[in-house]
This record gives sequence, C-alpha cells and structure tokens, in this order.
Amino acid sequence: MDYKKNNAPTSIITRDCGELESKTGNLYETVVVASRRANQIGVDLKNELNKKLEEFASYTDNLEEIFENREQIEISKFYERLPKPTLLALQEILENRVNSRIPSEEEVEQERKVQEAKEEAEFTSQIIINTNVEPEKSFDEIIAESTDFAPSGNPETAIKSEEPKSKKETKAKGKKETKAKKSKKDEED
Repeated sequence: MDYKKNNAPTSIITRDCGELESKTGNLYETVVVASRRANQIGVDLKNELNKKLEEFASYTDNLEEIFENREQIEISKFYERLPKPTLLALQEILENRVNSRIPSEEEVEQERKVQEAKEEAEFTSQIIINTNVEPEKSFDEIIAESTDFAPSGNPETAIKSEEPKSKKETKAKGKKETKAKKSKKDEED
C-alpha cells in the first residue's frame, strides 16, 4: 500500500468519538482495530525504509561517506515526515478501508483446541528428543573404555585395558582398578 499518498494528518488532531464508534459499534473495539492496523503499517514502513537504506550500507568505517551521503539523509527525513502509523490507521478506519470482525465462540474454541494440540505435540516431541539422548558416562567408565592409561600419571607404566563387553563389566572393572590404586597407595605410605 502506498502510505505516501494517504491524506492522513501529520499531527494529532481532535477526533469525534461518535464517528469512530459508528464504524464498529463500540469505541473500544475501534481502538483495538486501529492499534492492530497501526502495528501492521509500522512494520510495513520499517521494512520499506530498511530496504531503501540497505543500498547505502557500507561495511567499512569511513567518515567521509557519513557526511557526504545526502541521499540517505533525505530518505530518512522523508519517512520521518510521513504521518505516524496510528494516524494512518485511524484515517483508514474513517474512510472504511479496514475490515474487521469478531470471531464466533466456535472459532475461538476451535483455535484454543488447535493451540492445545500444538503445545501437546511440542511437549511430546521434547520428551522423545530427551529420551534419545545417551546418559553421560562416569569417570570410571571413560577410564575403562580407554585403550591406554597411566594410573600414576607416568606414561611408562601405562596399562593396556581390555575392551569391556557390557556396562556392568565396565563398572566392575573400574571399581577393581580403583581398589588396586588405593591398595598400592596404602602400601607406599
């Protein structure tokens, strides 16, 4: 939509509440419609401005370009002079260019059910993802799975470990090695 050709005022003016109320039957409903439409217009204007300013984007820091880029400054000033999105939305409502409707109770209930189904599907998928994660290995399991390790920190005394066949064997082997280390340390003391 071309917001530049809209005949909305550029500053705040006094509005007739009766005229605004007549558009939807309820003044508060009109305010809600205007605010939602203003949000849409604001997003559109921002995207349009960003597209135009991307042409001038430079990825190097150069002070000369900042001061010499008059076109970019003119574009920015033009968008600053446009009427604000709220004023544009109110003008559209007064000109009957905005359609609004209140959803029925069935539509609201159906939307609520759809939302609950989406949330349940997300929760279920998170449970599936979490159950597929392997549990973290303990320090003893990591040591038992390694092929070479030096219990005393000396590489010359490295012990070759056998490949464990199950988790129970791995834990048992790790416990045996830990007991052997403790008994060796007790002998040294």
